[in-house]
Formats: sequence, structure tokens, C-alpha cells
Amino acid sequence: MAPDSSEDTSLRRQVYDSLREALTSGRFVPGQKLTFRFVASALGVSLTPVREALRRLVAEGAFEMQPNRSVRVPLMTRAKILELRDIRMAVEGLAAEKAAMRAGKQEIGRLRQIALEIATARAGGDSVTDRLKVREFHFALYGVADQPTLLRVIEGLWLQTGPYMNLLYPEYISLPRGPETRARIIRALQSHDAATARREIENDIRHALSYVADLADESGNIAPASPAAARRRRGGTKAAVALELH
Repeated sequence: MAPDSSEDTSLRRQVYDSLREALTSGRFVPGQKLTFRFVASALGVSLTPVREALRRLVAEGAFEMQPNRSVRVPLMTRAKILELRDIRMAVEGLAAEKAAMRAGKQEIGRLRQIALEIATARAGGDSVTDRLKVREFHFALYGVADQPTLLRVIEGLWLQTGPYMNLLYPEYISLPRGPETRARIIRALQSHDAATARREIENDIRHALSYVADLADESGNIAPASPAAARRRRGGTKAAVALELH
């Protein structure tokens, strides 16, 4: 018997949300190709919801459609990364500012716990968990702002820049800047210092995406990593890009 419409809609949403989370947490790398069949197999679903989800994400700029029922994570230029950097600084700075004005003990405690989990993952060389927790920290912070439209805009920008998080490993993340920034953000929320919260997020984005932009070649293109380097950045073998429904 075919699933009823509510079950079908729920499944489509789960597939779409799972792919969005994978993109925003850096589970895919720039230039990586994915077949519809691979995604369906990884999620344990049929091709239909996968096809619909991937087409939506192509329309949102997260993937590029390729021949033979496949998609590719877009490659970017230095100029494109810098454009996204400036937009992210503006909208995420606004979200951090609003969050600082509303943050309570429970929200601050959660951010402190996630920051500890990032430190633990980083100390253990677990880049997969590291990236997931970095995403979780940012979106927990922005969620405090209680601005759903703003949050949706931020998610759309992370769809495009998420795969480029891989290029921050291992060199950039070895710097002490990240832990220090998170600590200052937490203190800013405790004191409801909106200006400092905004400045810290803006600086965090500026430094990270400027680093990525500076990886461009003489033509301004940011080349994808070699397969071996990509696996190391993702934290291992193909299993590191395994997907699951949420």
C-alpha cells in the first residue's frame, strides 16, 4: 500500500532536511559529485523524495545539476566567497546582537556545553563531530534571537559555505581564535552586551572566510581538495559522509 499523503510529505521533508544539515555541517566538500542513487541508498529511501529534495537544493544554489542523475557541490571563486562573507557578517551579526538581548541562563548553559564539546572533538582530532558542533553552536546562538525569517536566510547562506568549512582543517582550526571567540560570545550574552556579541560573530566569519578566499589560485578559483585530502578533512573514509534521516 502506498504511504498516505502525510507520511509522504514527512518523508520528503526528512530527506530535504537531512541534506541541508549535511551541507551546512561540511559533510560534503567543494566539487563533490553525488548521484541520486547514492543519496537514496545512504538514506534508505526511494529515488522520488531524493530527486525532489535535490532539485529544491539546486534551485537554492546548494548543488549544481549534473548529467546522469547526479549533482555537484558548486565550486566558488574568491569573489564569491568574499561576497558571501560580507552578507553572512551582516545577517549573522544581527542575529547575535538580538540573541544577546534575549539570552537566559538555559540558553547560555547550552552554548557553554556545546563549546566544551567542540573543544573535546578538536582535541581528539574528530573533525566530523567538530564541524557538527560548530554548526550547532552557531544555530543555537541564532535561535535565541527568535527571528525565524532571519534564521532561514542564514541557513540559506550556510548551504553555500558549509562545504568550504572543510578547507579550514587542519591548519586554520589549530589556531586558538575559535575557542577564545566562543568564550567572548558567551560572556557577551551573560552581560547582554549586544554590540560585543555582534562584533565577535562578525570577526569570526571575517577571519574564517577570508582564509578560505586566500586559498584561491591566480585565476581566483578555489580548487577542490584531492580525494585523499578531502577524506582527511572529513575525518576518514566514505563513511564520514554517511547520511541519516532526521
